Parts: sequence; structure tokens; C-alpha cells
Amino acid sequence: MFWRKNNEAAPPPDYSEAAPLPELSDALMNQRYPAYLQLVQAQVFFRHGERTPMKARLTKDEKWLHCERANYLHSEFMKAIGRFVPLSEEMPVPHPERIGSDSQKYTRKTATLKSGIEYEPAKWILRLGSKSAAAVAANWTPASCGMGQLTDVGLDTLHRAGTHLRSLYADRLKLVPREPGDSARDWLYVRSTDYSRVLQSTHALLAGMFPSRNGSWPAFNKDFLRKFPIHTRLHHLETMHGNFGCFEFIKHFMDISCKDARQLKWIDDVYKQTVQLASIGDSARRMMDEPNFGSNFHIVYDELISLAAHGRPLPTDVEHDHVVNLGRVGHHQWMHPVHSVTGQRLGFGRLLNDIMQTMVQATTPASKTRIGAQHEGDLLLVPGGVRAPTAAETPGVPQLALYGCHDVTIAPLAIMMGSVNPNWLPFASMLTFELFKDDATPAPQPAQCDALPKPSTLTQPVGKDHYVRVLLNDQVLTLPTCQAHGKHHYRMGSSLCTLDAFLEHVAPIIATEEDYAKDCGTMPAAFDYDE
Repeated sequence: MFWRKNNEAAPPPDYSEAAPLPELSDALMNQRYPAYLQLVQAQVFFRHGERTPMKARLTKDEKWLHCERANYLHSEFMKAIGRFVPLSEEMPVPHPERIGSDSQKYTRKTATLKSGIEYEPAKWILRLGSKSAAAVAANWTPASCGMGQLTDVGLDTLHRAGTHLRSLYADRLKLVPREPGDSARDWLYVRSTDYSRVLQSTHALLAGMFPSRNGSWPAFNKDFLRKFPIHTRLHHLETMHGNFGCFEFIKHFMDISCKDARQLKWIDDVYKQTVQLASIGDSARRMMDEPNFGSNFHIVYDELISLAAHGRPLPTDVEHDHVVNLGRVGHHQWMHPVHSVTGQRLGFGRLLNDIMQTMVQATTPASKTRIGAQHEGDLLLVPGGVRAPTAAETPGVPQLALYGCHDVTIAPLAIMMGSVNPNWLPFASMLTFELFKDDATPAPQPAQCDALPKPSTLTQPVGKDHYVRVLLNDQVLTLPTCQAHGKHHYRMGSSLCTLDAFLEHVAPIIATEEDYAKDCGTMPAAFDYDE
């Protein structure tokens, strides 16, 4: 049957807009993973695969028919967790008491979506506040896609990413076993935001990394959830979106003005070039001139790059380079707040603290049993529902951690780690934190005599002779703090930080909960950021 696709990864299509995967040549492996380095842990953040645009305003008459396997797998998953709703039925409103609330603006849509995956419909096209079930059913085909949905192209992309990680971390480096067995939670930690496109991408990546013995894709069903514990969080507890519950952070994303952005000449040039396009100019002008959340330009970029990512022609007078430039403006607007230490701390300090704590726990044998407080807030996807894990289900400190997330998760983290990439990150981008041990090479000594600063939240001991490398896709990032003498590996150079130097680098970004509460300020009572 069509979803039982052979597990061998097909090469990416010629029109791919996904992040390229490096060839694991002997030269590359010898350069990055010499014999004197022992890989202890890898934490991999991956963006979901190709999807349909979030909104279709430039291409209203286009039909997106790329989701046959994706629809099937999504419905199987929703059945597995007991949340399937047939196409012919309307979605229930889980919190009707919120509609019309004086304390916050709620609609039928927000009363549903704020509750997260637990109430996301099995059919993507069935969204509250849009068309009725009967109207949808009349136009729906098995390949129909909804807006923002992971497509079959995206499934294949993440499957390729999984086979790549298998080749690297299981076959070549022996960090994890080739077969997950019955104790995957002892060495594997998987977490995803509660978006279906991310959960399906997580399934595809795991299917590529740990294929079925008969060579087929494992179905996204109850057996899969038993084998691979996948964690998620309610929207308001999720740290991989940015801390949009912090007023002093989110205020920088609200009602972004195109007029203000155009004060920079290069942005004004992109705007003028866009509105002069005969095919989309008028529609694009209206889209960009509207005050928006995060960026005025990204909504245009998103629709065009989604066309290209599925091998569909761009409008006749739109060049691909111009689409890239639109993404560059979107990146500039979205990421501007996280170029300051304050923006980094308020928006992503909690997530970076999770990464740091998970890393440090892996350096000392005494703390390698179970993951610490960084898993608090996790919910476990289990047959029949979504619930908090029991004490026995608490994951071990992982050798491999996989985080299914978004472009606006990875790009800010990459900036914090020294990335100067100006472009919008492609689909399936990966940011990887690798932890090594080398007790044979003499440890470097920092020039200063005093101990290097560490995050205020770090209370556990830090193992000696450990090093950290950060990669954005195939690019090794060089953290500014690690370039100084005595703060990187003697033989590998500044691309491999000492763990102490890495902790120094992240210390200003990580704060205590008391500091967050004080620095974030009070959210205005009438403030609502639901889209």
C-alpha cells in the first residue's frame, strides 16, 4: 500500500529547497571525528520538512495535492492517540466557556488551537472557524493538503535526514545502537512541538533512522508510540517557540511596520522590486503593507518558497533569487530581537538552559541515570492520549536527543552560537550540539587565573576534559568566546570549545526563573497574540 514505502532513502528532487546533507566521506569523518575524540552526546534540533504555505493569497486558485501519504499517516496517528475525527464531522470546541471571555479574546478557533495537539483535527482541512465539514468533504481528495501541512515531499526529506543521522551516529560513530530495542528511553530523548507538521516530521526522521526490519516505513501507530517515547508540551509551556509569554520579548514582534523596515535601503529596494512585479505586485503590496507579527515580508516569501519546494513554477516574472531576498528581509525582521543579549535571554534562555543541563549531566557518571528538571512540562504521546509521564517513564540522560521544531527555533539558537547566516533557513535545517571527551590530549589552560563564569542555574558538577562543537547544517559554527587562547581544543582549534568556555558563552543568556519574572514585566490584561 502507498504508505508502506520502501525504507531506502530516495535522492532529493532537483527542485529541493531543503537543507543539503553532507557526504560522510572518510576525509570528513577523519577531520571532524579523529580517533582521540570520544563522542559522548549529540543534541539535534531539526526543522520540519516541506509544507504548504501558511496562507494562500498570491495563489488562491491553486490546488495543493501533495499530501496522500501525509494524510494517511496523520489520521493513523490521531487514531493512535484517540483524537481522530472523521471528515464528515465538525470539530468540537474543547473550551466553549472561553469564547467571548472578557479577560482575553477567544474565538472558536483560538479556543481550540491554544489547547495544542490534544484538539488538533485528524483532517487538516477541518479547522474551526473556516469551512464546514460538509463543504470540505465535497472538495476533498486523498491527496488534498491544508494550509501549513507537511506534504509527502516533506516526509521524504525528513526520512532522508533520518537515514543520514543513522549513518553518522549509529553506523560510523556507534553513539547509539542500530536497533532501538525495548529500552530506547534510556539513551534516546525525543521532543516535538505540538504542531502536526513537526510531529509527522519527527516520525519520518525516526523511520529513516530506525527502519522496520522488512525495509518498510513503520506506521505512525500505537506500536510506534510504544517503541519511541515522543514528548511534547502545551503551547504556553513550550520553550521552542520563543518565550512569547514574556511581554518584554514579544513586544518586539507585534505590529511590525513595513514603513519602518523600509528605512533600510536594501529592504526598500526589495519592497519596490516586489510591488513592481506584474504577476503578484498588487497582492504582495497589500500583504507587506499590513502590520504583521514578526515580519511583513515573510508571508510573501513563505508562499513562493512553498511553490518552489514542490517543483511548481513560480509566477512568470518572479526569479528565484528574488524569493531568496524576500526571505533575507524576513530573517532580518524576525531575528532582530535576538541579536541582543537581553533578547536572547528573555526569548530563548530557558531552552538554552535545557540544552546546557542535558549536556552537563552527560559529563559525570553519577548523573547519567535520569534526565533532570529540564524535562518538566513534558507530556508523553501514548496509545489513547497525551499525558504526563510516570516516574518510571522519565528518560535517561540521552546519548542522542532529537528536537522537532521550527525555523524560528533554530535560527535564534544559531545566532547565539555565532552564526552570521543572513538567509531564511531552509526546510529540514539542523542545529547540532555535539559533546566530546578527550582525556589523552593535554587540557588547555585559559589565560586568566580566575575560574570562568558559569550559568547561575548550574548546580551539578561538570566533568573534566569535555568539549563542545555546534553545527548548523554542514557548517561548523565558531563561538566568539571559544576563539581565545586556552578556550578550545589544543589540536582541533577554535571550532571545538572547551565545555567551560561554552558554559561561559551561555552564562549571560541563562537566568533564574525569578530573574525572568522580574525582567519580562507584566503582560497587559487585554493583550492577545493568538493568530
